[in-house]
Amino acid sequence: MSTRAGALRRRLRDDEGSAVVEFPLVAVLIIVIALTIIQCALVVHTRNTLTDAAVQAAHTASLEGNSPADGEVRGAQLVHDRFGEDYEVDVEADEDGDGVIRVRVSASFPLVGLLGPAGTMHVDGHAIDEDTW
Repeated sequence: MSTRAGALRRRLRDDEGSAVVEFPLVAVLIIVIALTIIQCALVVHTRNTLTDAAVQAAHTASLEGNSPADGEVRGAQLVHDRFGEDYEVDVEADEDGDGVIRVRVSASFPLVGLLGPAGTMHVDGHAIDEDTW
């Protein structure tokens, strides 16, 4: 009986074939980490691009002779030029009583794969209307 118990202990301690099990476990973890990094980079890139579009749209709307509606058109055009016509975006521009034009760009978060942040991001761009000077 002790020889059988010793043989069983040796077989349980033997790590032969463990690489077959370890590789899928580690590979899944590495893939999840890589997709998370890609997702974060894509969200930051999209946010920065939308912020730039909002600022440029506010600048366009602030030029002498232009209106906030011109800023809305310019903001939507910039986003569609950078991300394509299929990317849904909402651009709103208004002017307050002090002559500050605010352009708000709203768009959904881009996804890599099936998982990622859900919802909408909002960015603003501000400029002073040249007509108020």
